[in-house]
Amino acid sequence: MRTTSTPVDTRPPLRAVRAARGLTLRDVAFRSRIDPGYLSKVERGQKQLSVEALLRLAVVLDLRELAALLRPYVLDKSASADIAPSLTNSDAAGGPAPTASSEHLTQTA
Repeated sequence: MRTTSTPVDTRPPLRAVRAARGLTLRDVAFRSRIDPGYLSKVERGQKQLSVEALLRLAVVLDLRELAALLRPYVLDKSASADIAPSLTNSDAAGGPAPTASSEHLTQTA
């Protein structure tokens, strides 16, 4: 008897997580310091993130277990310490969002 297998999509559902938290792609990209166009391609499975960028994204999306798993593999231990916090639904709806200074964004070490 011949059986067919159904392909399984093993990519993490980043867009679903972001949408469930009421966040826009631009907000998440800004807070995680990832180009919005690149993040869109990551969500569609066309591009991959570095471990450091994935850690920043996990922090912004409040994926604590993923962030904890990634931290030991990140050389710059402060990589996730200076990330803007994730938005709440009220922030996404038009409330004041935290801003980052240009010094904050360019500081890498």
